[in-house]
Amino acid sequence: MSSDEEIGELKVVYDFIAQAKFKKAFVSATKVLDQRSPLPPDAAEEDPLRELLLFVVTKYADQLEQEGKIEQVFEIIEQGLEYFPEHPELLNETGVRLQRYGRSLEASICFERVLLQDSRYLKAYQNLQNTKCELVERWHFRMLNDVVRNAAFRAAIENQIAAGYNEVLDIGTGTGLLSMYALRCEGIRKAAACDGSDIMVQIARDVFGANGLSDRICLFQSYSQDLKIGERFSLIVTETLDSGAFGEGILETLIHAKKHLLLPEGKIIPAKVTLHVSGYQSRALTASNILINEAFSEDFSLPSNCLLSKEGTKCYDAEDIGRIQANDDFEFVTDTVVAIDVDFNDMDSLVRYQDGTEVGEVELTCLDDGLLLDGFVVWFDLQLDENSTISTDPTTNTCWNQAIFRLNQRLPVAKDQRLKLTMSCKDGALSIAHNLNSVDNQISVDEHVLEFLNDIEYYSSLTEATDALDDMEKILDLSLFPYAGLKLLKEGKARMLFCLDQTEDLIEFIANQNDISMGSIMLVSSVQEIFLLNDYTLDLIILQPVDVFGQINSEHFCLYQSLLAKLKPIGTVVPAVLELHGSVIESDWIVKCSRVENPELEQFQIDKYLASLETENHLDLGPFSYSNLSEPTKLADVQFDGKLHETELELTLAESTETSRLHAVLYHYRIGFTPERPLLATDRPQSFAKRSAFIIPKSTFQGVNSEEPPAPTDPIEQLYISVLQNHGVIKCDISLVGQ
Repeated sequence: MSSDEEIGELKVVYDFIAQAKFKKAFVSATKVLDQRSPLPPDAAEEDPLRELLLFVVTKYADQLEQEGKIEQVFEIIEQGLEYFPEHPELLNETGVRLQRYGRSLEASICFERVLLQDSRYLKAYQNLQNTKCELVERWHFRMLNDVVRNAAFRAAIENQIAAGYNEVLDIGTGTGLLSMYALRCEGIRKAAACDGSDIMVQIARDVFGANGLSDRICLFQSYSQDLKIGERFSLIVTETLDSGAFGEGILETLIHAKKHLLLPEGKIIPAKVTLHVSGYQSRALTASNILINEAFSEDFSLPSNCLLSKEGTKCYDAEDIGRIQANDDFEFVTDTVVAIDVDFNDMDSLVRYQDGTEVGEVELTCLDDGLLLDGFVVWFDLQLDENSTISTDPTTNTCWNQAIFRLNQRLPVAKDQRLKLTMSCKDGALSIAHNLNSVDNQISVDEHVLEFLNDIEYYSSLTEATDALDDMEKILDLSLFPYAGLKLLKEGKARMLFCLDQTEDLIEFIANQNDISMGSIMLVSSVQEIFLLNDYTLDLIILQPVDVFGQINSEHFCLYQSLLAKLKPIGTVVPAVLELHGSVIESDWIVKCSRVENPELEQFQIDKYLASLETENHLDLGPFSYSNLSEPTKLADVQFDGKLHETELELTLAESTETSRLHAVLYHYRIGFTPERPLLATDRPQSFAKRSAFIIPKSTFQGVNSEEPPAPTDPIEQLYISVLQNHGVIKCDISLVGQ
């Protein structure tokens, strides 16, 4: 194809794009690629057709997705990859779509291919971290590292097999740990295991193989209810319990198992579960549930009966109460009582609780005057057999979280006041019925928006930073909720507000409550819609620099330069500055949430097969126990763009420290709303944005070149830190000085 012919064909492609005929644009683009001469390898990255095809494939795939033609989406993407097999953006886009449709393992391969080409392509790095969390949820590591839990299950399994219950089925085997305990018992006659997750079954298969046990166990990728094996077992072992005991369907699972998989005289481990309930008070837990920012209520004249309650239909949330207690933000308001007691070896007990005919009627007694009841916390004791019991009591060091049932109001209580509750687990859904919720009119608001609204210091800093501005025509507020923009409209300091429509109901309510015309508010579904405005239109742009999980807002940063073109020459951008701060920490808790740190499991080689699924970034950290090994320091200025930036520094530790104690870099942000105002840190107890941590991998302190690696106890005094920013994502790498 001559250059003139190629230009003509490309014009056809652009014409189809302009008409949003992306199928025809794709066909025309691939025709050009098929007919032109191959480019030399070093010219491929500069090929303009490379980016054009990416745009066409993305738009065509979006169109097919909207039409529900999911298989065709991946066919089109695969065709695109045939032309540019190592195109990082196309590979990353492929991974994102695979992840969206539950094909996380394939998605992770796409992201890894990108990073093999360019380890600084941080968009793929972030996506890979998220995908690993989906493949193996982080609670798996806490569970595997819980030596008390493991020892109790091992003892119960050994006891029952020794008593003659030697034909074992492990339901929900995960990494195969409980099956390993059974297979190592003398007298075991047969063993089988099943799990519904393909990745967990693959890990279990590898673990059994590495321990020479593959020929001694039948492993099925299946939920137990779908097993068609024609056999029964004398012992069923399972640990399919969530923080509320029944959320993973253990009642239904065991009813089916007793009917179809367990011998009539067989036994089940665990044998019984007992649930406890108590009332609590906690601002931290309330901040994501109810509006408690009085300054916001006063500024926008909210009526006393207006409650902004968390939306959603979840019966309960899982929270680590022990960590919240450590931060002095949790208090028991009532006594603790037993609410439900289920015998897993009794079919009648299982059925009665599953169908809801048996419930727990309880009465709690308030402990003192002047307390607020924010909700109820539930935990359980798990009796494995006659001799072994474990508990998820928040005062114990357990791998389980507790179940939290929140009220939609903060209810004052008096000493000795009685509270009546009914707890049930019909259809496996743990619930608590009571008459303590408010019946006033409510507005449903996303929990993250409520956390943002309840950050009083952020609210004050942002509204004070914009308070001096006046006589503005158009402003853009991209905050989780645009209260600064609405306040400027209310006070007559701005005439038109552009904001995202994600909180449309609340925006409309606030506008009506404050006589703000909805005609002065332009709701947009995405930031890209702002680009339809003429240049030099906006007087003020308010960004959302950090999200609730502790990450920078990558979309806002990547689009910042384009948004800047819409700002008047004398316009204002808030915030003006964002800094990354952090310190090196030692924390047994964070390590056990991130990787296998258990000699027994290392002996079984379970750590080896989970190593590739360890993550390097732990987001959304609430309170937890740790020790600072260095003073908190500024790590980098966060740049307002999507380009590649690197900051390097040497960090001096507080004292000479063994490398085995260097676990993570705990980080947060400091936000400068205006150049003259002091920076606001996000490591405050009531910050909507949580702290996060870069986990220091075990391999960090390996030797250089052919030199021997330092022993894990070698003390060091300094670390070398490299902070990368790219595509609105931040990554922190640690090494020894001179490495």
